[in-house]
Amino acid sequence: MVKAVERALKKLLRSFTMSEAELREELVQYEQIIKPHFHYFNGLSQAEQQRFLQRVFWFKRNKRFHYHDIDPDPAIPVLVSACAVQITFGLRKYRMPFFKDIHILRDQYHYGQSSQPWIGHVNRKGIHLSWKHFMQGYSVHGDRYNVGLHEMAHALVYVNFLGARGSDPHFAEQFVQYKAKAEALLPSLKAYPCKLFTEQAAHNYHECWAESVELFFENPVELKQHYPELYEHTKKLLNQDPAGKF
Repeated sequence: MVKAVERALKKLLRSFTMSEAELREELVQYEQIIKPHFHYFNGLSQAEQQRFLQRVFWFKRNKRFHYHDIDPDPAIPVLVSACAVQITFGLRKYRMPFFKDIHILRDQYHYGQSSQPWIGHVNRKGIHLSWKHFMQGYSVHGDRYNVGLHEMAHALVYVNFLGARGSDPHFAEQFVQYKAKAEALLPSLKAYPCKLFTEQAAHNYHECWAESVELFFENPVELKQHYPELYEHTKKLLNQDPAGKF
């Protein structure tokens, strides 16, 4: 693992006009930003953390961040990129090239014809996140809610089914199986409401998927206990097993 991390570091240096010392310093800065907020990152081994930070570097460099009613902050693109890397850390393809633009809004907002406020959404124009709610999602681990992971889950499906570049055949194949499992689960969620899922998830397998991802990282043991098959499909999809760490 350590040798692989060092090879990846050399690859980064070949791709960008910066010295090894400059790159290492940038990765140290990323670590200082991420560690106070990411329970997930702190649970990784040292070698895994270095690979995680390198992926944050790649992801961040390939995105344009737009700020709406909020001042730019160098921590924002690092933390949002870290969120994307978290959900894709078990996958080979993680850069989500379908999306070039990420929009950061100060608080909840209105979108389309809906009268209800939004805290995040994904469409062909990019990934949109309420910064206030993004940070709330990472401020408390284990509360079942994380808007960043929720929207990145939607973004990952976009990439693999609508994007010509960056799709992963393994993910696409596994997601078809997940879809079948989720759709079979929806009637029981409607008939017997569960504290783990919202009413919205009970009527839409895409929302069921996004909420499953939130639970998978925020409350993996609880998800595995109540919905073991759903947990197993999510584990296969993302090639991660957070419940196995407990």
